[in-house]
Amino acid sequence: MISIIFCILALALAVYAIVKWQHGHKSDPDFLSQFFPDKSWSLGDDGESNTEVINFKINISNAKLDDLRSRLDLTKYPVASFSTSKFNYGIRDDYIRKLTEYWKNEYSWKKQEQMMNKYSHYKTMIEGLNIHFIHCRPKKVQEEKKVILLIHGWPGSFVEYLETLDRFTTPTSNGGNETDAFTVVCPSIPGFGFSDPPQKEGFNGFECARVFHKLMLRLGYVNYYVAGGDWGSLISRCMSLMYPSCVNGCYTTMLTGSTGGIEMLYLVISAYIPTFFYNKMESKVLFPLKALLTNSLLETGYFHLQATKPDTVGFALSDSPVGMAAYIIEKFSTWTDLNGRQADDGLLQNNWTFDQLLNNVMIYWWSENITSSLRFYKENSGNRKLQPGFRLKVHVPAGYGWYPNEFIPTCKRWVENNFSNLIHFTYMKKGGHFNAFEVPDMFVEDVRVFVRKVEALRSEQLSSNLYKTKPVKLSHLDRYKT
Repeated sequence: MISIIFCILALALAVYAIVKWQHGHKSDPDFLSQFFPDKSWSLGDDGESNTEVINFKINISNAKLDDLRSRLDLTKYPVASFSTSKFNYGIRDDYIRKLTEYWKNEYSWKKQEQMMNKYSHYKTMIEGLNIHFIHCRPKKVQEEKKVILLIHGWPGSFVEYLETLDRFTTPTSNGGNETDAFTVVCPSIPGFGFSDPPQKEGFNGFECARVFHKLMLRLGYVNYYVAGGDWGSLISRCMSLMYPSCVNGCYTTMLTGSTGGIEMLYLVISAYIPTFFYNKMESKVLFPLKALLTNSLLETGYFHLQATKPDTVGFALSDSPVGMAAYIIEKFSTWTDLNGRQADDGLLQNNWTFDQLLNNVMIYWWSENITSSLRFYKENSGNRKLQPGFRLKVHVPAGYGWYPNEFIPTCKRWVENNFSNLIHFTYMKKGGHFNAFEVPDMFVEDVRVFVRKVEALRSEQLSSNLYKTKPVKLSHLDRYKT
């Protein structure tokens, strides 16, 4: 009898909890954010009392430049690559030797530093961390109607988006008096670039989403778009889940959610008839299944290492600029084109200049944040409590750029399994993992097309309450002057 009463009470409590959860979900679209409360990621003052936004300029000292030159001169190279191995064993020593000679004798950091500093860089303290970001406003548009947050990944940095900034902020004709000029905020993920590394365990994609949301509110942007690839895709997704009342739209270029259980069955069936469930473009990257599985194994060894023991490899990468360059640049070979494994130069010279590759490497070297950037893999992959959150569907308007050389292939239906309101999906003609860096014109134009669709739906009031945002109580909203 007692057990029966206990079961009835437990059932009643369960029903009450579900009803309350559903009611809370409907009344507060940002309900998920309560599961990731404010934290301090520093060991001292949490810094929340300091909301100042300060100008930041990249200015590497001559002493650091001299130290780098000395390290490059003293490089100890490994045993020579096999003459026949191409890039199948990883990056070749002859390629790295050639790159290093250019690095020492022709590459000009000060010239590249000047180029980067033509954009407005800032820092501000959030949750005990100094967050670095670039903030660009349209040059000819006074009213900031379209604001976009661009989020990089690994082994990239804000450098990935430098060539998109002027494109985004320059108005373009779009019929009548409409323009496609954006205000752009491009931050460095904490632990990457010039943003402080978290000094405590647990800084994952959802925690980063909260920090970046606070950044946008501090700049006065209550509503904004988010876009990103790699980790930027995950963080954009987390922000859309946590703050749907503020995120107007989410544009990503890499799938970071679940494919859906039945998709495994579809894959097996399509192994014999590739175009049965997938179109020709999708079939080309998904089949044969053996190649898909082989590529996954060949290209994800770094993930297991960084998701388990990131600090160990961090010692080697932090000590040797050439070692760091080899580790990072190898990803720019196969992640841009998997055929790079079969080329003597990894096809790097086909797709990237030495300056582009070194600019990105230098951000890791100067910031000394390579180890903390690796930890982001452990924080997002080693916490089982996070996995249900990564399987949630995003309900804000979503767009997806499908690039044929993305080393983590996907298809439209898999993306739809993660975004219930996917209003835009483009099969790009070229481009890989670092798409905004590789083909900036294509990336910017596709984001523009997506945002036009969202804006059209909003103006025509064809959307549901997904577009109705609740009032947000804000502090420190006075926009700083530039």
